[in-house]
Amino acid sequence: MHAFHSLAYLDVEKSGSTYVSRFLRDFLDDDEVAFRKHVELEDRPPAGRLHVISVRDPLDTYLSLYSYGCQGKGGLSGTIREAGLGHLYDGTAEGFDGWLDVVLDPAYASALNPRSYDKSGVAPHTGLLSYRVARLSSPRPRRWMRQATSADDFVARYRSNTVVDVVLRNESLTEDLEALVRRTDLEWRPSRAVALETLRAQRRLNTSRRLDDDGAFTVPHDARRRVAARERLLTEVFGYDDGHRSSTTEATHARSSA
Repeated sequence: MHAFHSLAYLDVEKSGSTYVSRFLRDFLDDDEVAFRKHVELEDRPPAGRLHVISVRDPLDTYLSLYSYGCQGKGGLSGTIREAGLGHLYDGTAEGFDGWLDVVLDPAYASALNPRSYDKSGVAPHTGLLSYRVARLSSPRPRRWMRQATSADDFVARYRSNTVVDVVLRNESLTEDLEALVRRTDLEWRPSRAVALETLRAQRRLNTSRRLDDDGAFTVPHDARRRVAARERLLTEVFGYDDGHRSSTTEATHARSSA
């Protein structure tokens, strides 16, 4: 969480969080209160504070996580390799297909990162990426997660407990940040106009390429359906339905490894 007095940014992994945090630190005209990457909200968030989260298409995220792991990087790669499944990081479509089977299967929850996913007991009801979003979206998330009895119930309990006010989508991050800057309840330095101008001119930071970007890597035809079935929080609450596909070419939509 990256917290200021007026705003708390809930920095979901692989959603452009490094870029967003750096932008807020540079331009939000407010004192920084706390910054601990991908850490949960306080038990009692301050009243009146705006809560902003960034999200990303789940299949796109899994492809990025796999690509990152093929470079030997990332916490998820580490735990999967510790579980004896490092051979899946061979950079091929077949390797990705087998890797996706693992990360989507609740039986492998103990091999995934963060470790709290397995300990939370929600793996039978939701995928890893939806869990990552849910655990940052409310105070004391494990309290309501423990009560979830099905995928439907998990989504319903998320809706009842989330404190999220503003959503930044990785696929439209520049535009969504511009809308945030235009809010009249936030102050920007040296001015709102300069912050907006910088957004339009600045390329995304900390970008990474996906293995399928050059056309040599073909994503399995049923991958989106399989992901959507497990990541219902992202598909139903955030609109990443089965037909969604984010851009792979436009500079403003370049992928972040954050």
